[in-house]
Amino acid sequence: MVSSAVAVNQYAPLLNPAASPSAWAKATALRLRWDVIQRRVASEPTAVYVATDGTYIYVRFDAMQREAIAASAHSDDVGQGNDDAVWVDLWPNGAGGYSYQFEVTPNGTHYESSSENATYQPAWESHGEIHSGGYTATMKIPIKIMHGAHGGAWKAQFVRYIHATGEQQVWSYDAAQTSADDLSRAGTITLAAVPAIAHPAPRIALYGLATAASGTAGGSTSRSGADISVPLTATSSFYATFHPDFSNVELDQQTIAPAVTQRAFSEVRPFFTQGASFYNQLRYYVTASLIQPLYTPSIPTPREGYAVEGKQGVLSAAAFDAVGDRRTDLASVIDYSSPDTHWRGSLQRVAVAEPSVVDDVTDASVSYNDLVHVSYALSYGHDSGTNVANGRDAQWYDAGASWSSKTFAFYAATRKVGDYYNPVDGFVFHPGIAGWGIYTSKILDFSPNSKLLSAGASVVIDRYQGATQGSNQSDNQLTIDVLTKSGLDFQILSGSDYWRFGQVLSPISQSAGFSFTYHSGLQTNNPGPFPYHGSTATPTTITYNTGRYGDGRLDTWLRTSTIQAGSHGFVSVTLNDTAQRFRSGPANVQWFDGLAYTDQMNAGSSFSLGLRKVIGMPPVPNGGGNCTGTCTNVSLAYHYRMRHSELYLSYGDPNALTTTPQALAKWIFYAGADKGS
Repeated sequence: MVSSAVAVNQYAPLLNPAASPSAWAKATALRLRWDVIQRRVASEPTAVYVATDGTYIYVRFDAMQREAIAASAHSDDVGQGNDDAVWVDLWPNGAGGYSYQFEVTPNGTHYESSSENATYQPAWESHGEIHSGGYTATMKIPIKIMHGAHGGAWKAQFVRYIHATGEQQVWSYDAAQTSADDLSRAGTITLAAVPAIAHPAPRIALYGLATAASGTAGGSTSRSGADISVPLTATSSFYATFHPDFSNVELDQQTIAPAVTQRAFSEVRPFFTQGASFYNQLRYYVTASLIQPLYTPSIPTPREGYAVEGKQGVLSAAAFDAVGDRRTDLASVIDYSSPDTHWRGSLQRVAVAEPSVVDDVTDASVSYNDLVHVSYALSYGHDSGTNVANGRDAQWYDAGASWSSKTFAFYAATRKVGDYYNPVDGFVFHPGIAGWGIYTSKILDFSPNSKLLSAGASVVIDRYQGATQGSNQSDNQLTIDVLTKSGLDFQILSGSDYWRFGQVLSPISQSAGFSFTYHSGLQTNNPGPFPYHGSTATPTTITYNTGRYGDGRLDTWLRTSTIQAGSHGFVSVTLNDTAQRFRSGPANVQWFDGLAYTDQMNAGSSFSLGLRKVIGMPPVPNGGGNCTGTCTNVSLAYHYRMRHSELYLSYGDPNALTTTPQALAKWIFYAGADKGS
């Protein structure tokens, strides 16, 4: 471990990023020396200064940068990952507590996150200024917004992301490190000046909602309710919801991309997001299709809900009870992580009870990762209840192992899923299969003087049989990916996919084609199972896929482009189409046209307008719930965030295929602790 421990000086420096570094002379000085992406010495200097006065933690980053600086975002918590950034990771209680991250872009826009709550958004202060040769960013982080804060030793990491190259510089490291936010490689800072922290404050969020809507949308109405969170200890909380409102219309998750299975959506409801990180802590591999024993988007809006979550030493646990109209959804989980984070284990139960259906699912897993090259995992699940006709065929087994390095990865997995393993509150991509899959990839890196950033190739092969018949699923894919330093990302794909429907094994191939992105995020290729290339605020992407699909051939074009409009605005255009042509008869052709405008007005407010139309017939087979015929959607949204409250104004619903004829006004007031803290 390098640069692993420092004492933080007691000092309250100037936050103005234009001030000379000498204004932070009494602060503790650090240097970011290592790039964890390329596993080599950092290419450009970054100086960090950190101090505390017992109430706040102050951080300053001075980043020298020869590449063009990306600083497009202007609204806090919107557009993370599109710009250059610096951040600090804090673990007040190490592996036995929650993690916190505070991130700032070159113009002072900021983001934050916590392992306790997916909607963690407390108030804190950030500033940024771009200058000749680089930029400076400063932070003022209240200690009270972190559960378990105390005087003494904290685990910490300081990170810089260079958007143009994908480089991630860190303070504390070892040569085998691949993630900037790896707790096992984090350093230690000692906050000797911090006094004893009072018990974390409780939080109550009161909301009022008014809707003006047509009769077809349910008519005009108003409602109110509350979400509360009460800390039990420094690292545990009780939380509840009463008469909740789940009208989260700001998240658009619609698409016409072809799919033969139910689509998985992200959870956005506050009651379920607070403890989400505790559940589904099971290890999946790339060829083993999605299985979530708990998939909260399938739970209807409850009338009220009660939950607890917390961490203590090597254990963490959570449970909730969502009470609806003649329905109850229960979940509980206990997770184990060894002090060195090599070993992990999880035991989880999910149960549903309503007059016509009961369901009870238990899942367990254990995994090992040496944090250098090797990992392996075992998982088991069992389902029982009304829908399970044969208990011996309601089980799920997974086993997998991997070996990876900076430029090479190999994953292998085997899986068996019974026909009746299909939890009511879960998500199972494909029940009734048994088989194996492998993934392997190789990455080539180029010299700093090359115009290419990296190039790589990956292969996926799997074979899954049915319990009473032949092949149920078969996939083959070869992907070649080239990234250039000028912002171009080019992919070529080739392969085939087959899926059994009843007694027929049908092709559902869309694994041949290409993808071209201009203004790519330029994060270098990753040999792992989920390579991440990053993004920019203004990408242009053209993707073409083709293959035998059902009884015909399916061609899919996906075209999207975002351009900047003014200093704070962005216009996005989408033009997608699918065309399935059969040997005889008319073709199934569908178009998805979209136009959107977003204005990040300032750090606390934003406005968006979306227009789209879907026309035509989707491909067959199709499990994605696409529009049939013509569907038109118009939506508007305005968000204004204040110190202790938020205001949402909207029309329509971007999560619907057609316009919801309603106007909605929603106000949320936070008393006690800040949002999500």
